[in-house]
Amino acid sequence: MLRCVEAVLRFRGLGPLAVARALNGPLDPVGRDLAKDFDGCRVTYRTAFDDGARNVPFVLERLAAGEPVMVLPDRYHLPGDVYEGRFHFHDHAVLAVGWSPADGVVTVLDTDADPADGFRRRWTLTPALRALFTWVGTVTPTGPPDERDAAEYLAGRLDRDTALLSAGARALRVLFDELDGLAAHGLDPVPARALHVLVLGDLQPQLFLYAQALGPPDGLSPAAAAVRTAALDARLRAKRLGTALIAAHEQPDPPAVYPRVLALGRPLLAALDRLREAMVAAGGREGTPDPGAADRLRARFAHIADTCFPLPEAR
Repeated sequence: MLRCVEAVLRFRGLGPLAVARALNGPLDPVGRDLAKDFDGCRVTYRTAFDDGARNVPFVLERLAAGEPVMVLPDRYHLPGDVYEGRFHFHDHAVLAVGWSPADGVVTVLDTDADPADGFRRRWTLTPALRALFTWVGTVTPTGPPDERDAAEYLAGRLDRDTALLSAGARALRVLFDELDGLAAHGLDPVPARALHVLVLGDLQPQLFLYAQALGPPDGLSPAAAAVRTAALDARLRAKRLGTALIAAHEQPDPPAVYPRVLALGRPLLAALDRLREAMVAAGGREGTPDPGAADRLRARFAHIADTCFPLPEAR
């Protein structure tokens, strides 16, 4: 999804650092929603779980006006997809960039498409295909590019983000412990997939963007460089857990594999602790304990499951 938002921002003239800062936000594993919470842009969504009657005309109108539209297709209706006819799943986004009324074809950019064809796919808008346009969005910058130097940029957010990360890491530890308990008796596919969305769709991008928003490592102070390095290391641990979960989903007996995969959560938690320590060393303050963080993360986790699996067939 972030690739689509990034593409729109680049289309609107922002450079790499300005894009990273526009996409950055609070370093909050508990409360931040990477579908909408950004420092420098706004994503406006339209959802309609129907046959496309509401969203398709909107998409075509925006494309005709020259505005790209983000589409999170319902993979249940996506021809050839691994979830076609199996799950109503919305964990992947494409960017609709063109519409040809003459042949009824929508052109989309998709990171999973053939690089030799410019990552393009061409969807012929049949009645069946219209049903996948259940979740679409437009992107609008909310202010001028952030051009502060790295020291000023980090100082302006360090106390808030250190406290949020500290509380979030503790809440993640509680969630992982609870999922480990469930996995010991057979983890249901819905929470397992919700976890990979949380890790790959929310946590991993937050960590990557936080590092990139500081700018290139050359010229950073030692303390800021340590924060950047620790954020990228934690991002790698999150990616390993998320990609392992995706592989586990497709095993003949996923519940038998999930306990071993969930063990990758421990290196991730350790990496988050190292990031917290680097942020404190850079001058951040952890703040007071947040006893409600674990409950808010449980609610966030349930929201992800309901968002990715909104219809009864997915249960």
